[in-house]
Amino acid sequence: MAYKKKPAHLPASLAGRLYSPTEASQYLGVAPQTLAHWRVHGRGPKFIHLSKRCVRYSELALREFVENRTRAATCEG
Repeated sequence: MAYKKKPAHLPASLAGRLYSPTEASQYLGVAPQTLAHWRVHGRGPKFIHLSKRCVRYSELALREFVENRTRAATCEG
């Protein structure tokens, strides 16, 4: 019975699942182009640039992005 164990050397922020931009956009409920725009302008969730054409989002970064934008009233932040 084989199972994959998370490598101990990964930082806590990367220990969870990594999402492709398409998967991250579905998670957030926005278009993939919106995520690309946010990356260019530094507005969206933190992302991991693995190579020139490979971008990933950690599950923790996506959750933090959503939590930081959760409001109880329209007059907040």
